Amino acid sequence: MLKTPAEANTRITMAAASPERHTGISRRGLFGMTAATALLFGFHLPTGAQSPAAADESFAPNAFIKINDQGDVTLIMPQIEMGQGTYTSLPMILAEELDAEWSRVKLEHAPPDEKHYANPMLSIQATGNSNSVRAFWKPLRQASAGARAVLVQAAAAEMGVPAVELRTRDS
Repeated sequence: MLKTPAEANTRITMAAASPERHTGISRRGLFGMTAATALLFGFHLPTGAQSPAAADESFAPNAFIKINDQGDVTLIMPQIEMGQGTYTSLPMILAEELDAEWSRVKLEHAPPDEKHYANPMLSIQATGNSNSVRAFWKPLRQASAGARAVLVQAAAAEMGVPAVELRTRDS
């Protein structure tokens, strides 16, 4: 029977260091095996002639918008949701100006990239000061209107009619 906590710790330490329990793997060896396993299973390298960029058939006219070949629209969201309704209001601005059906608008958070996603009011890529809608309504309207104009031009060229004769609605 153990009499003190110190005596119990000594026995545990001795048991862990006893040669009968030693597996022969050092910490460095264990780390190396873990890293090798991560490299083996952690990455998927594409095979075949198709590049990763070619697999994504999305139309991306600017840094904020992607439209896949099924007509689903993705907003590359430059702001985070902090209780101000940003994840609803900014996609609504995009959908309204792009003439996209609301149910087909999805979100994808923007990667770190201050060149494309800096908050115009803060001059850095950050959310704060309750200014997400005030900061991004104009850039999102311009990006969405530009994308809609490009789509209308492409449709007009495909149909052989002037772009002014075409209208957009419901995606």
